[in-house]
Amino acid sequence: MAQEVHLHPKLERQLTAMQNQVNAPSIAADRAQKIIKAMIEGRTSQAAGLFRARSDARVKNSWKYDLGAGYRLICIRDRQIIYVMYVGDHESCDAWLNSNSKKQPQNTEIKMTAFTIRNNPEIYDFQTVCSMDPEADSDDQNLTPIPQEYLRRVFCGLVAG
Repeated sequence: MAQEVHLHPKLERQLTAMQNQVNAPSIAADRAQKIIKAMIEGRTSQAAGLFRARSDARVKNSWKYDLGAGYRLICIRDRQIIYVMYVGDHESCDAWLNSNSKKQPQNTEIKMTAFTIRNNPEIYDFQTVCSMDPEADSDDQNLTPIPQEYLRRVFCGLVAG
């Protein structure tokens, strides 16, 4: 689990410029900010509703988030830190990846904005969420477990071997 999120200063300027535009760039900037906010809060990008991330081989440990309408967000994970490096249209992100290919762009002297990832203090309790009525689950206690050999016979099409 990562412990910090670092934002490149150029990324912050790019997001501001995209928000000042209309339609697709503004929407992409909002989506990028949702992903960044989810990272800082310790949630996954799936929790933000945006889970279209792909690894890119040009820069080690980098991920491209698809923000829609040809816009991308590029992040790099290095040990316990997530670096949010670049946002832009597909062509500019592709050019950024090509120019930083086989390099470590996160290891720079440029001062980045750092956020400590907040851990969620609430532990998910499956029993509480499943049933608010304790009597409804009492029937499950009287059931005997089914042996694996019977389950494998019944579900033989799903289990190979």
